[in-house]
Amino acid sequence: MEIPASIAANAAMERQNMTMSVIKQNAQQGEAIAKILDNAVRTAPVNGARGANINILA
Repeated sequence: MEIPASIAANAAMERQNMTMSVIKQNAQQGEAIAKILDNAVRTAPVNGARGANINILA
C-alpha cells in the first residue's frame, strides 16, 4: 500500500515547517544571549588601568 503523493508532500512540508521553526527559535535564543552578554559588558564597571584600553566594539 502506497501513500498518495499529495499526502506525502503535505507531510514533508509540515516537517520542513517544523524544522524551520526550531532553527528560527534557536537563532532568536542566540541573539537574546548575545544581547545579554553585550549589556553586561557595556555596564560592567571600568577598573582603573585593567581593561581600560580594550575596544569591545572591534
